[in-house]
Amino acid sequence: MTRLAEIRAELFPGARPLGGQRSADDGPAVAWVRVMKARVPAFDALEPGDLAVVPASALAVVAPTAGDLGPLVAAFRSTPISGVLLVEGDSLAPAAGARLDELQAAVEAAGLAGLRLSPADPAAIERTVIGFIVGRSGELERQAGLLEADLERRALAGEGAAAIVAAAAEFLARALALEGPRGEVLAMHAPAAALDAAPAVAAYAAGRRDGAVPRVPLPSGGGIVLLGARPPTELERLSLGRAATLLALELAREEAVRRASDSGGREALPSGGPPWVVVLAQQRGLATGEDTPAERAAREQLRRELRLLAPARRLGLRGDLDSLEFRLVLAAPDGADLELPVRISTVLRRTVAVSRPFRAAADRPTAEAEARSTLDAALALPDPPAVARADRLAAYRLMGALHNVPDGARLAAAILAPILVGRPDVRRERLDTLRAVLEHGGVNEAALALGVHRNTIAYRLRRIEALAGWRLADPELRLPLAIAVRIVQEDQI
Repeated sequence: MTRLAEIRAELFPGARPLGGQRSADDGPAVAWVRVMKARVPAFDALEPGDLAVVPASALAVVAPTAGDLGPLVAAFRSTPISGVLLVEGDSLAPAAGARLDELQAAVEAAGLAGLRLSPADPAAIERTVIGFIVGRSGELERQAGLLEADLERRALAGEGAAAIVAAAAEFLARALALEGPRGEVLAMHAPAAALDAAPAVAAYAAGRRDGAVPRVPLPSGGGIVLLGARPPTELERLSLGRAATLLALELAREEAVRRASDSGGREALPSGGPPWVVVLAQQRGLATGEDTPAERAAREQLRRELRLLAPARRLGLRGDLDSLEFRLVLAAPDGADLELPVRISTVLRRTVAVSRPFRAAADRPTAEAEARSTLDAALALPDPPAVARADRLAAYRLMGALHNVPDGARLAAAILAPILVGRPDVRRERLDTLRAVLEHGGVNEAALALGVHRNTIAYRLRRIEALAGWRLADPELRLPLAIAVRIVQEDQI
């Protein structure tokens, strides 16, 4: 016997249950499917256990006024049906949408089970649900085949592995991550339709992998990870098994394209631009004077991982193992989008510098020089950022030169004197807390940066303000304190 909760989980994972989750979980068994027509009578037949599919466009014809909804809901209850599927219509027809909202409220008030679906073909919904009732495994195979066909189209269009992961996540309404052979994150996507997706992605990105369902392995190594605490559905298992093969082929294709590009005599810029940006990072080993076989193998592994982060039309890796730096050129259609540089920094586990966007191929050497200067300035800071931006080069140089300010150390110590008392570990804790609050904008952000509870930060701040007689909300005090903390902490390193 098929329940509405099963239909939602396997066929329409992005649907919203009416009246809360319990409404979808505890409804009666679904016997058959009936679709409302834009005429009277609206249903050819309505029998006990039927699942009524109500498109917004048909509802606007059958129930042109709010008063017409009462008899319809009464018919649903008296039959009684197993539930209602409300199918949203075109956003250009606000009247139909308003009538659907009114019907939803009436259905919920009547205690009927139901789901609300995004715009779709009612006939296709009918075929899908009937197929699930009559032959569950066959319909799930068909749905997985639809996803596979879409992913194949995206792969042939050269959209890249990240786009394939995003398409699969949207289809399944489930947050997904693509991992490389060493567990490195190559792509993640949180679909808006899944309410638990954003927290699951945040926990996964923070390294809390305990809530992740075991991954579906790729034939080439790595795997797709279903994020969140929900156990995988049958459709998810079927779909991701097929997606894994496609992703392995896509990653292998991208690797071959990039290797051919790297070995070619001419280093072309990624076709997704202009504009482009240059991303630069130190290539350890050569930078430290070491060039052992182990160092070369490690550098080659990092180059392979970098190539997997984006399709060739978006990312080009320049140079070779003997280059002093990792040099990448990214197509940057969104200008200052730093999502990909952040992922590059995560893979390399070091600071990367990003040039300002450029539009002509002849400007690439200038952009590389700009990124190199930015990287040097950022690495001179006591606490370098993960991604250093060329448009902030002057700020990095200013902050890096603070220790050379005349009388800077003496004045900084004088400003902070009220809290530079007590045991060394207590003084360090106060400085860390003060800096986190001043640089991250608030208690919650500071707590996240330091990895402690927000109440701990709030308590420490009260103690600091009481000890020093400060009011940290005073704008005239915040800037001098922020500079003084940096100078004092740098002198202590």
